Amino acid sequence: MNKAQRLAVRIPFIGWEANITSEHLEYTTAKVANMSTGGAYLITEAEYKPGSIVTLWVRSSQLSFFVTAQVLRNDPFGVAVLFLDLCESTRSSILKIITRFLSRGKPERVVAVEKLSACANSHLELNCNL
Repeated sequence: MNKAQRLAVRIPFIGWEANITSEHLEYTTAKVANMSTGGAYLITEAEYKPGSIVTLWVRSSQLSFFVTAQVLRNDPFGVAVLFLDLCESTRSSILKIITRFLSRGKPERVVAVEKLSACANSHLELNCNL
């Protein structure tokens, strides 16, 4: 996927982390540089073969979720991934965070913790007023 093919708005997600599990690299940790509802760019020294499938556990003080992703590309700073099975409630939560970021220019402060079980095969924790 090149930049002309990217349709989703992406924003920086400072302070977010991701654990990456793959067939060849059992477990690595990365920082989320930016994310959209379609994928993310992860800062990591680990290298992944483009086209390979990885499992991500993305987490922050606002949101935590598991997702299967396909590696799109590697570069010297990290890896770009495409989300393959992001459930609708997680996609909606990410979109709300992006919308708030774009409309206010800053994330809202954390006010409460809710655990949602709307995704059949994933885990989602929401920790802000969305």
